[in-house]
Amino acid sequence: MAGPQKPTDQLTGPRKLGPYADRDLDCQESLEAKFLALVDQAEAVGWVRTEIYDALIELIKNHAIGDHTLAADIDAVHRAIRDRR
Repeated sequence: MAGPQKPTDQLTGPRKLGPYADRDLDCQESLEAKFLALVDQAEAVGWVRTEIYDALIELIKNHAIGDHTLAADIDAVHRAIRDRR
């Protein structure tokens, strides 16, 4: 039997700072209620779940690429500044 679910407006943070076993699972558990609520909302306005999942996967990929690109750009700027000294 499953325990009580968190309200969808509440996220929990990691159990401790830094890496630890199952940190990724803790993050998934924290996000799951909001994720399911988002899927339900999209479905309620006419999207089907496969479209919603595909869209979310693409959004995640695009944001991950953007984050990696931004990090690479910041590193390049830091290297350029360091090399000018």
